Order: sequence, then structure tokens, then C-alpha cells
Amino acid sequence: MPIRRYTLSEMEAIWSDERKFETWLEAEIAILEAKEELGLIPSGIAATTRKFAKFTIEAIEAREKEIGHDLMAFVQIVSESLPAEVRPYFHAGVTSYDDEDTAIAVLLKLSTDLISKKLAELEQVLKDMASKYQYALQIGRTHGVHAEPITFGLKLLNWLSEIQEHRAILEENRPHFLLGKISGAVGTYANIDPRIEEIVCKKLGIYAAKVSTQIVSRMHHSFYISILALISASLEKFATEIRNLNRTEIREVQEPSREKQKGSSAMPHKKILPNPVGSENTCSLMRTPKGNLITALENQATCWHERSLDNSANERIILADTSTYVHYSLWRFTNILKNLRVDTDRMLENLNLTRGIIFSEDVMLALAQKGMNREEAHTLLEELVSKSWEQKIEFKEVLLDDPRITTLLSKEEIKACLDPQRHLKNIDQIFSRFGI
Repeated sequence: MPIRRYTLSEMEAIWSDERKFETWLEAEIAILEAKEELGLIPSGIAATTRKFAKFTIEAIEAREKEIGHDLMAFVQIVSESLPAEVRPYFHAGVTSYDDEDTAIAVLLKLSTDLISKKLAELEQVLKDMASKYQYALQIGRTHGVHAEPITFGLKLLNWLSEIQEHRAILEENRPHFLLGKISGAVGTYANIDPRIEEIVCKKLGIYAAKVSTQIVSRMHHSFYISILALISASLEKFATEIRNLNRTEIREVQEPSREKQKGSSAMPHKKILPNPVGSENTCSLMRTPKGNLITALENQATCWHERSLDNSANERIILADTSTYVHYSLWRFTNILKNLRVDTDRMLENLNLTRGIIFSEDVMLALAQKGMNREEAHTLLEELVSKSWEQKIEFKEVLLDDPRITTLLSKEEIKACLDPQRHLKNIDQIFSRFGI
């Protein structure tokens, strides 16, 4: 089971042993119901099974210790609780993984529902924040170095775009990873009607595999984990940016901290300058799903003919862990954003930190429009930028003091080049793509 520290109760319930066994039982009952619908067994068998079927986790675990097979332990314990006339029909014509893979698809469906809901919540928070900070000027950075002005809203809009894509991909591809099978020991339906598979999967809200061996191809499970790994990569990317902007030297945002939260066992000043522990936790935890993807991909080689156990042990870990940790981190990062302290004044201070040299491209393009060769203008601006930076002179003053500039550009034109608002002229157009 996933570490409880990083588990929310609703996801914990899905991947509990109790829910697993309950889902196995639902699959068995659905098979009986399908057989009844097709007239293959007497009417009432499924209802009687539902009424009398009982098990306890302790009983199943004790039986498994005796026989070394968890599914057969389950079948034996449940069968013993059924009336004698019903027992011959229970688990008849199916193999273990008809129950197990079909149940996995059901558990993945429930997990997908929860994760999709958390994506929608994060999407709404990002949309609201992007709108709020649509015009909040901030320095854009490339390679960690000041580049040109953006807005904090535009940064968040990029995050919103990724979350919307993840949610769409997750929802649109349900038929490709929520796959069950009721096809027997090697996928030939030798002892069960193929129509039963379609009926059972429909009853359980999943999709029937078009073909299977003893198991559903692990390509489909890899696909599910790959989608969650992509979500993980985005969350780590966003959280890394929060961590960077939270740095003392930048200080444009600050993670929320609880009133009694301790920042350090050694440094009292960490109360005022807290560590971005939530974002760091997100980065740390989201590396686990990405690692699990490697294991999932390797599970596709369960092809020692029609089945091997290569996938069995690790799937008891990676499916639950990946679903649980992505769900938790979506919840935690959403709460970080909801309570994030955004310092727009500090953003302006940082934007002006370089005394205006970040507008060098604007001046270069203005000179080129006046007839100066672009390469000549580029070389000239490199010289003037160096002068401004090294002598700690405002870039505007350097420009106004150089006749090579003032013979081509008026004072008003120079001022216009240094206006950060010019960089926002297309912001509304970008935001309109998101209905903002």
C-alpha cells in the first residue's frame, strides 16, 4: 500500500484489500448475471450469490498461506459461504485474471475519476489566478537570466494549458486503458461464451479488450501510468518554478506556512523566510510515478508465450502508488496555489533591477526600422548595454547621451522602447484562447 503520509482517504479506499476483494466479487457476480441473461445458467444464481457471498480479509489471507494463491483463496472462501446448489456455477469457465484484470480496470476507473476531479480543481484555480494576474508585470527569464517582460498571469496560463491537456488526454483515452477481459486461460474463450465479456465489462463501466491472452496486454496499463507520469512531470515543473520564485534573492512569491510551522531546527529566521517545503515535496514525490513508468513499460514483456508473472508483484505497488501520489500531489499543489503569496511590487523591482537593459531588443529593432543595419545595431546595443551595466547608469540615460542613437530616435521614441507595457499588446489575444 502507498505511504499513508501521502494518501488521501478516498483514494486509499479504492486501493484497499477490502475494495480489491469486493471488486473481484462484483466481477464474479457480473459473470453470473451475464450467463443468466444469455440463458446459460438457471435464473436466480447471481442474486443468490450476491445474497450469501461472504468473506473476510483474514480468512482469505489465512487460506492463501495454505495454498499460495490469493485469487483461489478468495474463490474458496466465498464458495464456502454459498449454498451448495450455487457453488458449481461460481468461478466456472474463467481464470484468475478474468477477475483480476477486470477488477484492475474498475479500480483504475475509480482512480481516474478522482484524479480527473483534482485536475479540474487545479484547472479552475489556475484559470482564476491567471485572470487575476493577467497584467501583473514580471521579468521573463531564459536560462535563469533576465530576458524580457512577461506577466505572472501569462506564466500561469502556460501551466493552465498543460493541465487542460492532461485532463483531456486522461478523459479521451479511457477506452485505451480501462480494459477488462473474460476470455479464459489463454484468451480463446474455450470454456466461456465471448458475449459474456462484453456484458460484464459494460455492467462494470469499463471496456472489453478486443483480444487477450491469459491477461490484458500491459501496454494499456503502461499507457495509464504514462499519462500520470506526464501529469507528474508538469507538477514537478510548476513546483520547481515556485521554489525558484520563492528564493530570497527573487522573493516574488512565497509558499503559505502554518502559524505554528517551524522552518528549521537550527535557524529561527526561517520563520520569516520559510522553505518552500510543499513545492519541494511535490518535486520529490512526483519522481516516483515517473520511475514507475519504467517498470510498467518493462511489464509489457509478460510474453513468455501467453503469460508470465513478471508483472504480478510490482503491479501490486506501481498502480496504487502512482494513482495515489498523483492524486495527493494534485491536491497539495492546488492548495499551495490557493494560498500563494504573490508580491507584484517585488516583481516590478526585479523587472527594473537591470536599469532598463532588458529593452535592448526594442531599441535595436527601432534603429533597424530607421535604416541602420540590424547587425550594426546589435553590435552598438551590446556596447551601450555593457556601459549601462558596468557603470551602473540607467539605460535610458546611456541612450539619450549617445548621438548614434539620438540622430535616429527621438526622446519620445526612446521612451516608448523602454515602456514595458508594449510587451503586453498581444496579451489579451493569448488569454482569449482560454476564454479569459
